[in-house]
Amino acid sequence: MNDRFINEVTCGDCEQLTQELDDNSVDLLITSPPYNVDLGYNKKHQNPYDLYQDNKEHKDYIEWLTRIFSNVKPKMVSGGRVCINIGDGKNGSVPTHSDIIQFMTKELGYIMMSTLIWNKSQIGNRTSWGSYMSPSSPSFPSPFEYILVFAKDTKKKVGDKDKITVHKDDFIKNSLGMWTFAPETRQKKMGLNAMFPVELPKRLIEMLSYKDDVVLDIFSGMGTTCLAAKCLERQYIGFEMSVDYCKKSRTRVIVGDLRA
Repeated sequence: MNDRFINEVTCGDCEQLTQELDDNSVDLLITSPPYNVDLGYNKKHQNPYDLYQDNKEHKDYIEWLTRIFSNVKPKMVSGGRVCINIGDGKNGSVPTHSDIIQFMTKELGYIMMSTLIWNKSQIGNRTSWGSYMSPSSPSFPSPFEYILVFAKDTKKKVGDKDKITVHKDDFIKNSLGMWTFAPETRQKKMGLNAMFPVELPKRLIEMLSYKDDVVLDIFSGMGTTCLAAKCLERQYIGFEMSVDYCKKSRTRVIVGDLRA
């Protein structure tokens, strides 16, 4: 039953926990799954996840995500939205976002609502030129990620007009398909180097849900989605397999400050 999960970050495997949710009970899912880019297995062996090994074969990775979002679908209300923040691998040569769109729409029957571009205005190592000053094999580092937005059954989300919380100026600004804001700057301090900033779920929650709606993050990490949902007067559910991340995120959400 959802009662044990509501307004909690629950420690466990999302594949199992998702199946324990009530059907037709979640209004909005916002999540960022591991990108499968060998996090922690780079040449400096930095920034690994706590438990998850981010190095599956791409085929296995896509099959894993397909199972997860297949389990999610019956838990969403009709008109519920699923938002997936993802980046492509190897400077765009592994089109993960495209593979997700294909299985979500063709295999699982979700409706595509939008593809948002998160312009991070950030270039990492600009010495990664590939074939420097040569057309033989140049590299194209990407200063952006995708936010893929899907719906179950219908694009229209029914709700009480009195429970709309987005302000006019924010609606106008955020209705454009390119969002420009900085990535999380305190990842090292928080101990998780794969975080999106609060601004990302904040915008999605206000644009896509009503006050008191249930917001779910199945890869909760440091609880950023849950924190934004709480501060915007939504109910939240977080699933996270790392005991360490669960403890830290619970404390962070209790503080209840979007700047925390």
